[in-house]
Amino acid sequence: MRRILPAVLALCTLATAAPLPASSTLAPDVLRANQEIDQKFLDAHRTRDTEMIMGLFSPGPDVFFISPGGELYKGRDQVRQSIQKFFGRVITMTGAIDHITYLPAGDGVIAYGQVTYHRQLKGQPPDQTVVLWTDYRRKENGKWVLVFRHAHWPLNAIPAASATPKTPAR
Repeated sequence: MRRILPAVLALCTLATAAPLPASSTLAPDVLRANQEIDQKFLDAHRTRDTEMIMGLFSPGPDVFFISPGGELYKGRDQVRQSIQKFFGRVITMTGAIDHITYLPAGDGVIAYGQVTYHRQLKGQPPDQTVVLWTDYRRKENGKWVLVFRHAHWPLNAIPAASATPKTPAR
């Protein structure tokens, strides 16, 4: 994992400099398998199905998820708990992928894209939120799985810091 992450980050930097069309970089069967992961991820959000999402992740111990709020969840137990906690707040949630790019990377695929969710959280009015994500997928035991997923809100969606400078605490 320590060797994969620096390579993934370097490839993500290159990918943002020169995005490639999603369909021209992967073999058709690999593209279909990765599109299926993305559709199942959306379906799991629509049905609030934690186990469906967990079924998309590698069964290995090195999986991790960085949530849109920046929290790091390491290992299958923490990833599962974060999803359960989030789905516990959701009344309804549908999503549509706005764009996605797949890049071959070693024995796997880096995917990055943007999804727009229409949702209603408990105690909140319905809203629309955009999430950007990057993840790394690879084939394990004949099945394409997620090794990690990093999701975040676009910077323009995060409330700006106060314009008044804060005096450091002494």
